[in-house]
Amino acid sequence: MISFDIERDLHKRNISMIGIDEAGRGSWAGPLVSTACWFDFTKYKSLHSEINDSKKLKSSKRREIILSLNNFVKYSCSIASVVEIDKYGLSYANAIAMKRSIYSLIEELKNTQTHKNKDFCIYIDGKFKPNFKNLDNFLQSKKLDLNCNLVQTLVKGDSVCKTIALASILSKETRDTIMRQLSKRHPSYLFDRHFGYGTNDHKNAILKNGVLDLHRKSFKPIATIYSKIN
Repeated sequence: MISFDIERDLHKRNISMIGIDEAGRGSWAGPLVSTACWFDFTKYKSLHSEINDSKKLKSSKRREIILSLNNFVKYSCSIASVVEIDKYGLSYANAIAMKRSIYSLIEELKNTQTHKNKDFCIYIDGKFKPNFKNLDNFLQSKKLDLNCNLVQTLVKGDSVCKTIALASILSKETRDTIMRQLSKRHPSYLFDRHFGYGTNDHKNAILKNGVLDLHRKSFKPIATIYSKIN
């Protein structure tokens, strides 16, 4: 059952929790979106009562929850592009998106007086725990100096932990909005209905109209269809 138990325990230890979740891992098209989320636990009772796993909520409810957020909630949504997914693979691209969202959020929080010299505990939905140090060295970009002991994974975290659930809502709705906009540019692909996932309508649209740059050609279904077309 979803609760604030993890947040409450960390708050007692004067540790700030950041929850991470992503949307779009299994999609055939479009970016992967990762969200890092934090809120001031002293005000948790002011959060929307229906925060839950995004998959259990209708889009209208997800939007209602997002619109209800106040300034005691901070978050950062970041993407891994189709190019990055095809170039580095899904797991690496996922880690890149996570790193971007975590880095941006922590930089913002560190600028506040209440978070100077304070530890952050990062909880990632699922089993995958990125090696952020190797990622920094590989990308040769801004370093994400994290204590590895403070990065945890939580299977089905979006159904257990409110912070991760909120991150899942933000990721899902952000990505769906991106796909709705792409649907306006490519109406025959019906991205506003299937959001890039592997439905029959999507497959038929590809067979009829071809593979777009938006499609992940490293994914087996797309690679198979692409080879048939060409």
